[in-house]
Amino acid sequence: ISIGLKDIHNCGLIHHDLHCGNILSDFNVEFAYITDLGLCQPANVESTQSNNKKIYGALLYLAPEILRGKEYTQSSDIYGFGIIAYEFCTGFPPYHNVAHDEFLALRICHGLRPKSNYKIPQLIFDIINQCWDADLSNRP
Repeated sequence: ISIGLKDIHNCGLIHHDLHCGNILSDFNVEFAYITDLGLCQPANVESTQSNNKKIYGALLYLAPEILRGKEYTQSSDIYGFGIIAYEFCTGFPPYHNVAHDEFLALRICHGLRPKSNYKIPQLIFDIINQCWDADLSNRP
């Protein structure tokens, strides 16, 4: 997944809708493919020419800056990647035990992130935390 996202970003694009439903893999999970590039667009498109300020996508994978009405960036995709990595490591979607509504969106904007009550190796969890950091400049 990381290689596919890197390829998308190296082409100067933003996926805009990165979530587990847009990841396909073979039965052995040796290969994973990022799909649904329908919202994908160049990262350098001016917001007046694009939908970069419109909010769309799956709430659980939306970066807090998007929920605040900021433009999509490649860092927004990295946030979604961090949520996907968490889901892969735990086997559970993030926030699976709370309502997916505007209150959850507000809590995410105020710093809520999925809890790690699971045995995720610390190095992996540190990378995941970096991916969903509120400060875009801290995201890999």
